[in-house]
Amino acid sequence: MKKLIVLLALVALPAGVFAQGAISFANASSSPDTRFKTNDLAGHVGNITGVNQFLIGLYTAPDGTTDQSLFTLRLTATNNSSPLFPGLFKNVPVSIAGVPIGVQIAYQVRAWSFQNGGLTDTYENASGNAYKGKTAIGFVTAADPAAGSPTLIFGTGAGQIGTTTELTAVPEPSSIALGLLGLGAIALFRRRK
Repeated sequence: MKKLIVLLALVALPAGVFAQGAISFANASSSPDTRFKTNDLAGHVGNITGVNQFLIGLYTAPDGTTDQSLFTLRLTATNNSSPLFPGLFKNVPVSIAGVPIGVQIAYQVRAWSFQNGGLTDTYENASGNAYKGKTAIGFVTAADPAAGSPTLIFGTGAGQIGTTTELTAVPEPSSIALGLLGLGAIALFRRRK
């Protein structure tokens, strides 16, 4: 009987050690500071508007990582469908593949808008007429999804993100070229005088 108990314990141990941790991938409606805002989207300044006009991505990296290029996109959500809470997004508590319960990770939330009639798959690929923004880097410990509420990533607690960054327009290459041409013309005219 003792051998059977030891055998069952050894079989259950890897499942418990490597069970996936979960977090709450959402920003709180009770805190206006956590809402995604636009710098100037179609003349609008303030909380992002328009149902499903933005993708919000959860990017993670090993604990202690501060180099943003080392973060990997884990999952995405779209902005809230409720006009009462513009700038919010929500998703059900999600398990993070490859992150065991109780392990701390670094995370960053990035958002990007429609571009050329459709959404791009990642923040990095958003260019042209897209709007982009990202939060500061936070640190969170993945919780046991079976134990109740998963860890919140937005808030005022240790490691949580307290405010979001405004989304700003990504200039199209043609706009940049026109700007440089204008600067060159100004420099040429000043030189002649």
